[in-house]
Amino acid sequence: MKKTSILLGSFFICLLMLSGAQMAIPFQKDTVPEKVAALYAANFYKFQNEVNALAALANKATSVKEWEALKSQVEKTRLVYKEIEFIFDYYQTFYNGTYINGAPLPKVSEYFEAEKVIPPGGLQALDEAVYDSASIENLQHIKVLANGLKERVDFISKIHLPVHLKSSQIIECIRSGIVRIFTLGLTGYDTPGSVNGLKESVVSWQSMEITFLYFEAGLSPEAKSQFEAIKKYFTKGKRILNANTHFNDFDRLAFLKEVVNPLYATLLEFQNANRIALEPYKKHAQNYKAKNLFDIDFLNTDFYSELVYLPLDNPKTIALGELLFQDPQLSRDNVMACISCHNPNKGFSDGLPKSVSNQKGVFTTRNAPTLMDAGYSTRYFWDMRAFDLEKQVVHVIDNDLEFNTDFNAIIAKLNKNALYNKLFKEAYGGIAKEDINQRSISNAIAAYVNSLKSFNSPFDKYVRNETKEYPENAKRGFNLFMGKAACGSCHFAPVFNGTIPPFYLESESEVLGITQGFDSIAPKLDTDMGRMGNGLKMDNHPFLKNSFKTVTVRNIALTAPYMHNGLFATLEDVLAFYNLGGGAGMGLEVENQTLPDAPLNLSQQEIEDIIAFMETLSDVYAYGGRGD
Repeated sequence: MKKTSILLGSFFICLLMLSGAQMAIPFQKDTVPEKVAALYAANFYKFQNEVNALAALANKATSVKEWEALKSQVEKTRLVYKEIEFIFDYYQTFYNGTYINGAPLPKVSEYFEAEKVIPPGGLQALDEAVYDSASIENLQHIKVLANGLKERVDFISKIHLPVHLKSSQIIECIRSGIVRIFTLGLTGYDTPGSVNGLKESVVSWQSMEITFLYFEAGLSPEAKSQFEAIKKYFTKGKRILNANTHFNDFDRLAFLKEVVNPLYATLLEFQNANRIALEPYKKHAQNYKAKNLFDIDFLNTDFYSELVYLPLDNPKTIALGELLFQDPQLSRDNVMACISCHNPNKGFSDGLPKSVSNQKGVFTTRNAPTLMDAGYSTRYFWDMRAFDLEKQVVHVIDNDLEFNTDFNAIIAKLNKNALYNKLFKEAYGGIAKEDINQRSISNAIAAYVNSLKSFNSPFDKYVRNETKEYPENAKRGFNLFMGKAACGSCHFAPVFNGTIPPFYLESESEVLGITQGFDSIAPKLDTDMGRMGNGLKMDNHPFLKNSFKTVTVRNIALTAPYMHNGLFATLEDVLAFYNLGGGAGMGLEVENQTLPDAPLNLSQQEIEDIIAFMETLSDVYAYGGRGD
């Protein structure tokens, strides 16, 4: 499977990497890793004890009279877990997401129990279950979840502890923990039943603060100012999180600008000033050299391509890819090019519900999504059938309704062109017997698509403090997007797509209950099978029926109509659909809908504010677009 060897390799090999030599901080023997490891181990065993208590309580519960006690124990267990999550998730990312605190959905893991459906489990599933209706049936479900969690925690404790840390990795754990709080805690993603994100964020925040303070004993003179600044940011963040604000009223934008971004940046400055090398434990998409969650290099698109011999960041291949992107010679009858469906002036989409095909009067089966920021993903196409941008090119060339040709025909055409021969030789000469080949063509187009990054929107400039001007309605809209409206619990910051923070290693799809037409009186479910029908064995499961990739909302003002079938002509229609609770909220029987079917109860003003925010995510000029 893609990335198995590069992202994680063998689970047990990764565990062995934890025993690497510790790094010395100047001027004093570095005891920070030892102290942090001891505190972490104590907190881990405390968490294990709470899990044991939860399982014991669930096993002896015989009636719903014990419901409130179970709810209280789940909350207590989760709060204790928040003391260790920022370290545990850093080292055991996939185990955590699969068994301990991942989304409460069935999944097929590339790393554990290959090709088997793993039922929902862990702390998020428990949080959801205890806030469901009190019944004997649900009581049994909680028992199964609690015992399953106990089994998984007991197993991992035997091989995870003791943990051997490095100073550099402790700081990276903290920085990633900050990202986790902002993107998963404060959006409600992590607490689907209780919506207890603020309370849990306080515990995580305090645990990271306590951990950081261990560095005081080993400070270099150059790092003292950063250390004091970081202490102040932690104190300010704790005060804001502890202000007893209602979840829906929390000012996430102010917290981002005043605490999250400056703390994230100052931790890096401290690491450099204290001469602690950047040496991540394992490869994450998060670029630890970045200073701001909304820097253009906060995420590394090279992580998603992982093409060792043909990287995607070569200016020569990008320029060649742009030419190929616009060239109709790539299609059978020389009438279609990539730009036919992905027009820069329309946000690299085409403005149609479903794209035109190579046959007059015939349309393709789906809407053309934007290609801007497409590189920040682990899966491609609406049904997620391709695993990298190069393979995405192959699907378009082979498709009967699109280019309807093969690489041999394209190579023959390009070989007749002197300019192409020159450009391919400059970009790929000596790599293969022939410069113009399937891999070089795919790589060049992929390199160009990968270069389409949009992090200079009005919103980005505002949160990076490059401008002081930002509309008040957009500020309200961002807070709604990341809070009450729950948009940010699927469209994760900073790309606002489905690639999951804080390490951005996997991309999600969702079952929304999309209809054939926007008719709330007599709706009919769209028949497109989505991910379940993409031809991949690992996705051929009922819970992925009608499941589609969560694409970015960056530049969304330019890319109407929306959804895989082009159902919605306006953003107002999109928000109205979500406000109703999707297809299930409209009364349809939607199997495994992942979107909550409860109405969001957004007012008209709130809908307008969310749209105002999304409109500030447009960055057309970076790619020559005019927005007309």
